[in-house]
Amino acid sequence: MPLNAGDSFPDDVAFTYIPAEEAGDDKTCGVAQNFDASKEFKDKKVVLVSVPGAFTPTCHVSHLPSYLGNRAALKAKGVDQVVIIAYNDAYVMSGWCKANGVKDDYFIFASDSDAKFSKSIGWTNGERTARYAIAVDHGKVVYAGLDKGKGLITHSGADAVLAKL
Repeated sequence: MPLNAGDSFPDDVAFTYIPAEEAGDDKTCGVAQNFDASKEFKDKKVVLVSVPGAFTPTCHVSHLPSYLGNRAALKAKGVDQVVIIAYNDAYVMSGWCKANGVKDDYFIFASDSDAKFSKSIGWTNGERTARYAIAVDHGKVVYAGLDKGKGLITHSGADAVLAKL
C-alpha cells in the first residue's frame, strides 16, 4: 500500500549503506552496514528519496542534484537527513556518493535491496525502485510523491518536497 500524508512510517524498514566517512578512497569501499530507517525516522525529520538507479541519466543529472543543491534550504526547513535509495547494492550507492563529493551523513546513499521497501508500498519501476520522495517528521509521513513519467521529478524532486514542508 502506498504511504500518504498522515500515515505512520512502517516498522521493520531497513536499508544497507556504507557511511560516507568510512567509504575509503575512490578505488575502495567500506563495509556495508544496516540502516534501520524505521528507528532513525522516529527521532528525526527526514526526506527519503528513491531513484530507479544510481548514475542513470535523470537520477544523476537532475534528481540527485536537486537535493544536493538545496542542502541549505532543506536544513532551513528542519530536515535532519536526506536518505537516497535505489535498487543498486550498497557498494554502487557508495560509489555514487563518492562521485558526487558527499563526505558526511547529511546525505545517506543506501540500497533498497531487491526493492523490498518500494515493493511493500507498491512504488516500483519493474523490478527496480520507482522515482519518489517521502518526507517523514518524527515517524509521521508529511508528504509522499511519486513520479510516473520518464525523466520527471515533478513530485519527487527537492522543489516539490520543499513546497510541502
